[in-house]
Amino acid sequence: MKTDRRWWIAAALALCLVTVVAVPVQAVDTTSWFRLVTVGTDLTVSMAGASVTFKARRIGGDTLVPLSLLRQAWGATYAVSPGVGSVLTIGARRVVWQGKAPAYLLDGVARSWSTPPVLVGKELYLPLRQLMQPLGAWLATDSATGAITCAYSTKWQKEPWLKQAQLAELGGLASAPTRLTRTATKQKVVAFTFDDNWDAVAAQRIAELFHAYNGHCTFFLIGTNVRMHPETIRTMVRLGNDIGNHTLSHPAATSTTDDNFIKQVRACEQVLNAMGLTTRPYFRFPYFAEDQHLLKLVTDQGYITVGSAYTMEDTGSNRSAALSAATVRRYVRPGVIFVGHANSMTTYEAMKVVLPELARQGYRFVSLTELLAGT
Repeated sequence: MKTDRRWWIAAALALCLVTVVAVPVQAVDTTSWFRLVTVGTDLTVSMAGASVTFKARRIGGDTLVPLSLLRQAWGATYAVSPGVGSVLTIGARRVVWQGKAPAYLLDGVARSWSTPPVLVGKELYLPLRQLMQPLGAWLATDSATGAITCAYSTKWQKEPWLKQAQLAELGGLASAPTRLTRTATKQKVVAFTFDDNWDAVAAQRIAELFHAYNGHCTFFLIGTNVRMHPETIRTMVRLGNDIGNHTLSHPAATSTTDDNFIKQVRACEQVLNAMGLTTRPYFRFPYFAEDQHLLKLVTDQGYITVGSAYTMEDTGSNRSAALSAATVRRYVRPGVIFVGHANSMTTYEAMKVVLPELARQGYRFVSLTELLAGT
């Protein structure tokens, strides 16, 4: 009898646990996410580096993509209205056209396309560049491969500053260095980069300090910390800084499987995508734990691995603002990349000391994108 009672109690507890786990999770609105779509010269299509089943078409000099892709990428909707015509809606913006007419209306303003949308079987195809560029998307053709890349988020419609400058580097990935630590330049520019963002207050103050000196820097972000401090990340980007991928939870890549490592990279990117942002094309290995095999994995995911010429020595037990400042003074050169950590106010205090000193020497503080562009 006692055994039966214990069994019923255990069954009741199990049912409670199942009930708790089964509580529905609020669905994520993926239509506002940042999406990166690439069309190869063979017309195969990938999204965020992963192949999809849709295939593009080429008519004349234009590349057309299926409506199904636009639905999956940016939540596009399509309808045909009597007396109005074909209506495509992406976010809060509306495209209207009549059959094969060479002109269309975008938010009521007349525009033209050389190749109007075309119906092939049951699938509608639309010209990628002529549709997405007026919407404010970033598009580029890779000079080495001929692939067309289109980056967009419907969040850009309300917050245009979310369109990051670092997207400009996506077009040159095929010729990017395997591991970036500095650039050869005679200009007095220096790229400060900061890992981890464990201390949101320190990270934001660092971003604001660079802004005060008309400069930019780059933050390599851990996805779990981004979830906790999204407004800090928004401030970083709003002030013109680059952001890079530092994995979801900071594991050493050499101590985990390839599959888990790739999941860590993709998961960090997805956290930023949900904010209408991207970490592409910059990646840094946690602990600088890397080898040639891992470097290739990162390249295959569409990233440039960023190392550093010098560390600011701001993580050891003997760290201090004075030590970090002295290290920067000792090693600063045109075109070098420094790595620091936005994990405590110590790094911020060091920056408060060295930035005015370097500014007086004629140095400018640049993001990785500005460094690569030679500006």
